[in-house]
Parts: sequence; C-alpha cells; structure tokens
Amino acid sequence: MKNSCLFLTTYYEPFLNTFYDKFPFLKQLSYEEQKKHFFSTFFGDSDFYSNGLRQAGWHADDIIMNCSYLQNAWAKENNIVGMEGKILELAAMQIKHYKPDVVFIHDLQIITDNFLKYIRPFTKLIVGQSGSPSLPTINLSLIDVMFTLLDHLVDYYRNYGIAAYLQYLAFDQRILKKIKPVKKIYPVTFIGAFRDTFYEKRCNLFDTLSKKITIDHWGPDPYNSLNYQGEAWGLDMFSTLHQSEITLNCHIDAAKNYAANMRLYEATGCGTLLITDHKDNLNEIFEIGNEIISYRSPEECADLIKYYLDHTEERKRVAKSGQKRTLKEHTYTNRMKKTADILERHLRYQREKSIYLNIKPFDISKRSTQIQPDQFSKKMAQAWKAKKIPIKQRAVVQSSLSKMYKGETSETEKALFESLLDYVSPSCPILEIGCSSGYYYEILEYLLKMKINYSGVDYSEAFIQMATDYYPGIPFYVADGSLLPFKDKQFFIAISSCILLHVPNFKEHIKETVRVSKRFIIAHRTPICKQRPTHYIKKFAYEIETGEIKFNENEIIECFLFNGLKLLNRYQYFAKPKYDEYEVTYVFERL
Repeated sequence: MKNSCLFLTTYYEPFLNTFYDKFPFLKQLSYEEQKKHFFSTFFGDSDFYSNGLRQAGWHADDIIMNCSYLQNAWAKENNIVGMEGKILELAAMQIKHYKPDVVFIHDLQIITDNFLKYIRPFTKLIVGQSGSPSLPTINLSLIDVMFTLLDHLVDYYRNYGIAAYLQYLAFDQRILKKIKPVKKIYPVTFIGAFRDTFYEKRCNLFDTLSKKITIDHWGPDPYNSLNYQGEAWGLDMFSTLHQSEITLNCHIDAAKNYAANMRLYEATGCGTLLITDHKDNLNEIFEIGNEIISYRSPEECADLIKYYLDHTEERKRVAKSGQKRTLKEHTYTNRMKKTADILERHLRYQREKSIYLNIKPFDISKRSTQIQPDQFSKKMAQAWKAKKIPIKQRAVVQSSLSKMYKGETSETEKALFESLLDYVSPSCPILEIGCSSGYYYEILEYLLKMKINYSGVDYSEAFIQMATDYYPGIPFYVADGSLLPFKDKQFFIAISSCILLHVPNFKEHIKETVRVSKRFIIAHRTPICKQRPTHYIKKFAYEIETGEIKFNENEIIECFLFNGLKLLNRYQYFAKPKYDEYEVTYVFERL
C-alpha cells in the first residue's frame, strides 16, 4: 500500500487576486478543476513537491490554505458550511477527511499549536519546512521532522530535539515543455524584491550596479534606477529567465554564507547564465566558473557582467553547463526521492517500535574472561554470522537512532562523524567494512548533512540482508574483511568499523583495508590499553560466545604505520584509566 502525504501551503495574496481577476470563471468550477488551473501557472512551488513525491511512488496532494475560492469549493462539495475565512479550521477538516500518513507544512508562520494538536490523531508524521528568516512561533515539540534550506537552521532545530534535515530547493523539468524556445532579448535581468528589512546587502549591490549597467527588473515594486518591468509570476517568470542572457542573484541577508534560494535552480534550469553572490557551499551545488559565476563584491559583479556580455561563446558555454547540472542533479524528482526515503524511514520506525526487544546493556556483552591468543577459535571469529544477532543488535541501534533524532548523539557516533568531517564530500566513495545492518550510512548522512557515496560490506549474510531491507538502493556486499572484492584504491575513504577486535588475523584485515583505500583509513571503535600488552578475551555477545582483542595502543598503531600510513588524528570517546581501558577511533592517511 502506498504512503500518502498532504502538502499544506499558502500563496502570495496579490497573485491570488490577480489570478481570479484574470479568470473570474474559475470561481464557479469544482475544487479539482480550480486546483488544476492553479498548478498550470507553475507559480511558487506549484505542485513541484507533490509531483516529485508521486514519482517516488506515493499518493500526494496539495492544500492551498489561503485560497478562499478554492477552499470554499472543497467545503461545498463535502457538505461543510460556516467555514468561510476559517483557514486553519478548514485545512484541519481536510486532514481529518483524508487521513494522510504525512502532513507536510510549507508555511509554518500561520500554524498554531492547537491546529497541530487537533490534526495529530489523523496523521502519523507532522513535517515542517522552514527557509524563512522568521522562525516559527509554535511549540516545536509538536513537529516530528523538519526540513530547512539553511545549514544553520538545521542545527537550530536539532537543538530543540527535532529530527531536522537540509533540503535544497530544485527545478521542475516540466517547465521546459511549457516555455517556448525564443531569442534572448534581455541582456541583464533581476527578478526579486527590495522592500523589507531582509535585503540590505541586495540594496547595496544594485545601488552600485545601476550606476554602471542597465538592468531589467521584475518585482513587487520599482527600485531606484533599475528598468522596472512590473511583476513576473509562474510561467511568465520562467519565460523571462529563459529570454535573459544573464540573470543576477543575491540572497537575503538571513542566508548568511549559505547558498539556498530558488533562483539558483530556476535560472540555471531555464538555460540562462547565473551570476550569483558567493557562498561557502556554492561549489558543492555548482562548479563555479564552469556552471555558474559568483561574485564577492558589487564591483566584481559589475566587472563579471561586462565580461560575459562581451564574451558570447563563453557565456553560452557556462549557461549550458549550468542547465545540464541542474537537470541532472537539482530536480524535484531527485529531491523528493531522497525526501521519500527519509519519510518512509521515520514512518517505519514508528511502526517497529513494538517489534524490537528491550535489550539491556548487560545482554549485549557479558561474562568476559581472558584467554591465550591460540584459544581464539575459528568458531569465535565466525560468531557474528549468527542469524539471531542482527535483530538484537538492531534493537540497540534503534534506541541509539531515536536518541540521535532527539539531539542526543552518542560519543561513539560523534567520533566517526568528527573523524570524517574534514575529509568527506558528497562525491567521494566511502567503504565501511563491518557495516552490520548499515546503520552508519543513516547516521553519517544525518550528522554530515549531506548525501554520501557509501558502500557497506560485512561477512554476515543475515546482517547484509537486513541492511538491504533498511536502505534499499545502497550497495551492500557479503565478504570477509581480509579478502575484499574491490579494486586497489577504489574508495577514497575506507572505514574499519569495530571489526579488528573480533578477528585474530587483524593484520591481514588492516593490509586489505589499506589496499582498497585511495587516501584515508579510519579504524573506528578500537579497544585499547596503554600500559598492558595486547591481550585476548572471550565473552558472550548477544548470548553468542565470541572473542575480542584489547590492543596495546602503540602496537596497533604500528600495524597501520607498517602498511605505509601516517597517523593524522585520534578520537578517544571512552576511558577507564583505573582499569587501563580505552576506546578510540583513529584516522590514518597514505604516505
């Protein structure tokens, strides 16, 4: 059965008024017919989100809460009276009627605590989206999941104990079928507002540019000496961008050093050259100089405009490359596929709360005794292949994930996150050896706030079967860590994840981990001692007898150095000095 989602949004009031003034007959049409006409304009977010989610296999629809004619038509068709002008009450009744799995709220500014409490019994997940400098005033604990456009707002919401994700805006490919190929008639354009307190930087930019360059401007109001052309909405706006040689972009002040606004994707998607203000993350979205152009000052912006107006072929090349990148990566089809994965994951975790046993810490590891190295049997080394371990370990994982989504990240998880932070990028391939049910894929994407190119390998078929079930589409492999089925230097980063302590041939594992890594090797969750030599123990893990190695720190580091590595960093996240017991994550690099 398909999951379902209702998107709640509001439209710009002047657009609504103009729309019905231009097409008064729409007031007499049915709810669905009116909505169809709205979405044909491609105004704002249109049905970009719901259409993308439908492509991901969901049932999805939209409610335009502040469109009175549209909402009144729904009320009439459902025999509801006395709801004229009651925006939230009517939207709540629609949610009660449809009972979607997810309510996804685009405009949190008009939402109240009472509204969220009322709809709670009629949906499974309440999701919010925030990209505005005006933060919502509601009780944030009433929101289950938050998506935001700005990196610093992700941290803001996570600090409130909400599962929060970075979600970029995008471009809808259907627009290109609606705008006709025409000759570019505008040398330089800007579409946007100046009228409120969020645009000081933008005002300073165009105060400088307008003295040197003629710029055609569309927006709510004229600004200084820009060549004002009125407002451009929906397809008219996209057509204007399509007819522009160059279009300019300047984020609102609240974006800080973070590129996030819609114009990045609208302009490039329409095939115009985008010249935008430089941001710290801009090169993660587009290749600066090849797909878009960025400026750091009004003076540099003016120089870049003049340069690209004079260099036609270079201007066309960059515009074409930018459009190609947007259509390949930055579409709502792609964005909503990822969003669907996240929402499905949270829905699944709600369903599975009662499935997992409440395993106490002493059930995980108990009855440990020291043994001689030759007593570390083959049976002990193969113990983690036991079919009954994955479900028990996943119970512990689910508890840890639940805490992470409430803002309580474990020290173990932080250690791996911090070890990767300075070296990982969305494109670099990462291999986790000893991935068990693949949960670090979820943890790392969440903490790093980026999509990662992850692969996992484990010698347990039961673990890999579970990993594939939880994270479909992610490559997982069944293989022994001492004999990996990968090419030399295939992965930029290789993580040996809590595996060396469980295998007596750990030196072979280290050698093989180094072989498949191009640059960085991370030894995660390594139990060490500083005073005693390396020693062996046997214990019961999840009621299965297994072995474990406690490494002398100097000895285990030397094993890595012997394979042509240098130690970059160590993250100690557990310490009992009295017993000479520590746990560390190490970062090594090829010499």
